[in-house]
Amino acid sequence: MAGKFKTTGFARFFIIMLFVAPLAYIGASYYNGQDGIGNIKRFFKIGETETVESNEKAEDDETSFNPFRGSSQLQRQVDELKAENEDLQERLRAQEIEIQELKRQMRLLRQQ
Repeated sequence: MAGKFKTTGFARFFIIMLFVAPLAYIGASYYNGQDGIGNIKRFFKIGETETVESNEKAEDDETSFNPFRGSSQLQRQVDELKAENEDLQERLRAQEIEIQELKRQMRLLRQQ
């Protein structure tokens, strides 16, 4: 009879990671709204067809991150976000002033 098959701890870890890592990647891709299996197929160029290209074009909109988009478009988006941030900060300051004024009025009413 053959003895028990022995492996080192690292070998066991490596074998488990062969299964866990792809599953984790597919799960993370799905969570981020991407096609994990499609990404893997495109990476290894497996079953590359025209439908993959049409899907990529359909996903290219303002809300998706595309590192290959023109820098002028990215700069415009950054400027818009900065302007929105400044507007929100101004609204916050105005509301804080209003809260302080209302607190002052409440104190005056309690004293009467």
